[in-house]
Order: sequence, then structure tokens, then C-alpha cells
Amino acid sequence: MSQRSIRAHRLAIALALAYSGASPATDPSHGDLGALAAALFATVPPGELSQTDRREIAALTPLALRDGIVESSLPGCETATHPEVKLEDLNGDGVSEVFVVAGNSCTSGMTGCSIWLFARRIDGRWSRRLDVAAAAYRVLPTTSLGWRNLSVGGRGLCQGVWRVAANGEYRYARSIRPDGTPCPSQ
Repeated sequence: MSQRSIRAHRLAIALALAYSGASPATDPSHGDLGALAAALFATVPPGELSQTDRREIAALTPLALRDGIVESSLPGCETATHPEVKLEDLNGDGVSEVFVVAGNSCTSGMTGCSIWLFARRIDGRWSRRLDVAAAAYRVLPTTSLGWRNLSVGGRGLCQGVWRVAANGEYRYARSIRPDGTPCPSQ
């Protein structure tokens, strides 16, 4: 099977899953979900996240493990993503939320990196609360709806401030300079 037909096949699977509502855990483009979770969370101490949590979060990412390398599972972008994972309690409930920073120029444009934030829902399952192409993030001391605001930066001087919306997802609010002063409107 040629690379082109493999990519077309993966795209067809991704579209079928999207329209069927199937879980990403059943998507063959993730490969072995347990192995992906182990690679993705290799730097996270065992007591910080259960194996079930690791697998559930891995299934929500657009990542796959191929030949021992974590790479994008997006059709046409299957190259290394070099993920970094960090746990932060953003709402003060004693349960850490999970940041995954990874990407490449195909998945994340000129920044070469995307930031995903995963948090538990009321039913105990994990959900993605932030998905943005950006090089870095910083947790701010300010809050919105009980959740810490985030400063998300890319290649420019100004950084976006992202706040929790009523639906629990982070949304862009405004731009600031690294020192916290407002950026001029454009």
C-alpha cells in the first residue's frame, strides 16, 4: 500500500469516527493506546495519574506512537512531536489538570507547537479544555470562574490571555505583553 493510499485510508477513518461519535480510543491511528500513554507520560511519577487516566487522556490527543516515537496522528502530518507533560491544579480543588505541549510545523504552523489542556468533567471523565497552536504557556495569578487564567504565547511579543468560559473551556480574552501591560489594539 502506498503512502498516499495509507493517508487516504487514515483520513477516511478519522472522518468516519468524527461523524459516528466513536471514541478516539478505538481509532487505529493512535496505535497501541497503552504504549502511547506510557511514552506520553514517561516523566510523570506513577502516583500522579492512574493508568486509566493516562490512557483516557492519550486517547483525546491527536498523537500516536510509531516505532517508539510520539508523533502526530493527523493525516499527512505524521512526524515527531516531542511532547512535554506538566500537571497543574488550576481550580484549587486538589486535582491536577494536565498540560500537553507538542507539535510540529505541519500540526502547529510556524510556532511548531500546540498546547492542549485536559481536565476532569463532573462525571469524572477527562475532556480537552484548551487546544491552541502556541509555543508556551504561563499560569497567571488571576482567575475566571474559579480557574486560573493562562498566558499563551507564540512567536510575537504579545501573549494571549485565555480565561475559562461558562462551558468550562478556555477562550481567548485579550493580549498582553510579557510584563502584563496591555498590547496595543491592531
